[in-house]
Amino acid sequence: MQYTNPILFGDYSDPDVIRVGEDFYLISSSFTYLPGIPVLHSRDLVHWEQIGYAVSHLPFERYDKPAHKCGTWAPSIRYHNGLFYVYVCLPDEGLFAFTASDPAGTWECHHVKDVVGWIDPCPLFDEDGSAYLVHGFAGSRAGINNILYVHRMSDDGLSILDKGRLVYDGDVHGDTTVEGPKAYKKDGYYWILCPAGGVKPGYQLALRAKSIYGPYERQVVLRQGDTPVNGPHQGGWVDDGHGGDWFIHFQDRDAYGRITHLQPVDWSSTWPVMGHLTSPVQTGEIDLPPFDGQIPTSDDFRDGPGIQWQWQANPRSDWFTALHPGLRLHAAPAESPYKAGNFLSQLMQYPAFTMDAVLSMHPQAGDVAGLCMMGYTYHAITLSDGCVRLIRGEVTEINRWTPERVRETVIASNNWEGESILLRMEVRDEKVTFFFGKNTDALVQLGEACPMACGGWTGARPGLYVINTQGHWGGWADIENVQIRAI
Repeated sequence: MQYTNPILFGDYSDPDVIRVGEDFYLISSSFTYLPGIPVLHSRDLVHWEQIGYAVSHLPFERYDKPAHKCGTWAPSIRYHNGLFYVYVCLPDEGLFAFTASDPAGTWECHHVKDVVGWIDPCPLFDEDGSAYLVHGFAGSRAGINNILYVHRMSDDGLSILDKGRLVYDGDVHGDTTVEGPKAYKKDGYYWILCPAGGVKPGYQLALRAKSIYGPYERQVVLRQGDTPVNGPHQGGWVDDGHGGDWFIHFQDRDAYGRITHLQPVDWSSTWPVMGHLTSPVQTGEIDLPPFDGQIPTSDDFRDGPGIQWQWQANPRSDWFTALHPGLRLHAAPAESPYKAGNFLSQLMQYPAFTMDAVLSMHPQAGDVAGLCMMGYTYHAITLSDGCVRLIRGEVTEINRWTPERVRETVIASNNWEGESILLRMEVRDEKVTFFFGKNTDALVQLGEACPMACGGWTGARPGLYVINTQGHWGGWADIENVQIRAI
């Protein structure tokens, strides 16, 4: 079967992947979006379906509100003794493990260690029953970065047993921003695959040693070369069970986020060679039967919000009512969609698409409903007080202890009579254009095309919201459906 990169256009940042039997499972970062750490399933490594999330909510009051650039960073997934394990660090709250016997079911949360500054954890369950954890450090929290540590864990992987040992220092080898380690054992060697060099200009390292604690030899095994795929790194290696080896990683595409590529891996020499002679491939061939998997986008909300949707904070039951079909979004107090926990969004799955939402307002004073492309500069088409407006929001970060400042500007407006309206956003070439009307045959463009922007280590995110800017509950908007079509 031939394939073309990217295999997933969605912003599946920091992917990791495993195989269990004939099934592959992929997870990624979610940051402030919850439920978090999406779990994807495939049987051919190319076509994927989403089957759930590893994190239903985060057990800290901080995450009851949007916490951009915090939350779940760079998780890893492993299968051991009949259990699936997902490890992740929250930068200020420590190390967590989530376990499940069924990856599509409910995951149990374990707060393994209360620590600040650890990032990107990955376990290794050795053949002798011992367990280890490798991780990096966040310079913004720990005051150090560019190094990797290994800790001994309890055999069940749910306790850290020592203070850890330094196993790799990027400064010694001329590497910067060494992070995202993934640990493996193969052919008598312990391997750590990790990115270095930063997100866009970076590359993929392979480290190997006869002991888990080193000393580790180093080699660059994937780099951009003369290809258009910048920063090919931060991912996971998996064998396909039929003689093939593969590396799944991300490429940073600015406002589109970090999209997912698949590279062949050649282990015939003493070091893995990824892609074509260490450069990413655009197309490839994999000897597995095609899998009928796809990521949902459109939704009639027949069973409430579909699996593709995430909130911008810990989910609350009073944010919505399922109408079967349709969805009633209750107007939660918030000064802007950026600070609204009930901003309901999903990952973009196409480089060009339209997103239509049909809604009916039942407002009280201060209610605003809208369709928004979220980012540090966001744009939204909103309905309030008998007027359709095009809003630009500009976010200013102060520091990690001070809430971001948001300044909104109305850049276009039009009167609107009636409770029901169709709102559309159209995405092309990293720009979004907004339309409104009674139906798809009577749409009017509002303003000009607006540039999309990244968020807190995320790509731009399309979504919808209903908020009350005066701090009250009581109003709502009924969403008939959301239709997303690739163009």
